[in-house]
Amino acid sequence: MASLIRRFWREVYAALQAYGAIYVSGAWVPPGAPPQAPPRASTPPGLAGPPTAHPERLCPEVALTPVERALNRQLKAGS
Repeated sequence: MASLIRRFWREVYAALQAYGAIYVSGAWVPPGAPPQAPPRASTPPGLAGPPTAHPERLCPEVALTPVERALNRQLKAGS
């Protein structure tokens, strides 16, 4: 009975090690992949905003559509 319990806990420990390795190890890069460019020093990572073609990109020079203007009025009226 003691050996069964030891074997069970050994398997649990191995599973927890594998689970923890996912969070400790870095991103997997396939062999032969081209190196990625380092992030720009002027913009902190995560604060650059959406990419160029992203729908949430702010474009102050483009006028709002009628639907967007109606939503904007609703938002301003609620605050």
